[in-house]
Amino acid sequence: MKNEVLEHWDLNYLVSFLYIFLAESDFVISKEEAQTLNESLRKTLVNVFFLTEEQKDAVLAEVNTYTHKLSEQEKMDLIEALTNKIDIPFNIYELIVQELNKIAKSDKYVSVEEHSLMYYIRLKLNKDYDEN
Repeated sequence: MKNEVLEHWDLNYLVSFLYIFLAESDFVISKEEAQTLNESLRKTLVNVFFLTEEQKDAVLAEVNTYTHKLSEQEKMDLIEALTNKIDIPFNIYELIVQELNKIAKSDKYVSVEEHSLMYYIRLKLNKDYDEN
């Protein structure tokens, strides 16, 4: 299944997965965090990537169905595989990091799990952007 995922998962799937994985990383999703997660997903997928609501819902359904079966290590491996495969423009990198920060800070505290995951994500996403 992993190879099938890697073949058609693009930036839409990667961003959705990162946002959801971060929100779930501390095992508690508050009402505020859920609202921020939904706003970030809508902003990125609909307003920036121009998906329709139906396309957004389909991407989220597939991401949730696939990733909820994975262990934490498999999720980390998936991040690495997808970031190696997908070219992320600098402006999109900045948007992703900004939205991840909003999600992490939307509940009362940034957990150790969220902090660690954000650091790992930034390491994996950060390509050579020195020219920008």
